[in-house]
Amino acid sequence: MADRPGVHVVLAGDFDARPETSSIRFLTGRQPLGDLSVHYQDVWEMCRPGEPGHTFTSENPMIVKYADWSRIPPRRIEYVMVRCDERGPTLRIAFAEQIFNQPVNGIHGSDH
Repeated sequence: MADRPGVHVVLAGDFDARPETSSIRFLTGRQPLGDLSVHYQDVWEMCRPGEPGHTFTSENPMIVKYADWSRIPPRRIEYVMVRCDERGPTLRIAFAEQIFNQPVNGIHGSDH
């Protein structure tokens, strides 16, 4: 994929890493790995600058159901990222929103 300019790439999922970690810094073009560098735009960061967007928080009862995570601060570990070229993201990013973060009939969709 890296050798095919103009190809749209979207990365999405549970990366289990905070935005400041080296893996996320690499993906967002802030930290090379040797001679390799890539650049994906973090959709949440672009659309909601300054908002934490926590996806792993003890406010979700599923987090504390099986283990005591109370000493671990809330954090964002899920991402949607869009590949960039020299002009920025190859797809138009219109908005970012958290979904499935509230219970429906008392049931949470995920522990994140």
